[in-house]
Amino acid sequence: MGYTKDDIVKELLKIKSEPKTKEPYVIDRRNYLIAILYYTFNVKEKELFTYTNLTSSSTINYAKRAAYNLYKIKDPLFLKNVNEFIKLYPAEFNDFDVKKREYNTTASTVSITLTHNQLASFSRYMQSKKIDKPEVAAKQLILSVLKLWEE
Repeated sequence: MGYTKDDIVKELLKIKSEPKTKEPYVIDRRNYLIAILYYTFNVKEKELFTYTNLTSSSTINYAKRAAYNLYKIKDPLFLKNVNEFIKLYPAEFNDFDVKKREYNTTASTVSITLTHNQLASFSRYMQSKKIDKPEVAAKQLILSVLKLWEE
């Protein structure tokens, strides 16, 4: 590893000084750095508050897990957003000791956010299938994709 905890902290402080935004480019970069600090340097969630604009443990917890999960599934947008940091601060995400959450496997409610274009496409799907409720359309889409995936 060719970097230190202080190198990561300096990058986080640069992001903290930028105007607050929910742009994926900024959030992904911040989350990647948070994951490295937490999993590699064992920085506690409360200490991470001082390096970020974040103020709740749940947000820090989400940030570190989101970076880990997006990296593991090789999400193209995430990898593009953090590409510069991956080169500067490579991390062995496979070695991170991430506790796996157990989910209720009998039923679950899933909340998602769609972009404007995705929502427009979803609305067209609902109209073409004559479906009135978004939750019914979403469930139908998920079940059909899962069926294809299992084949």
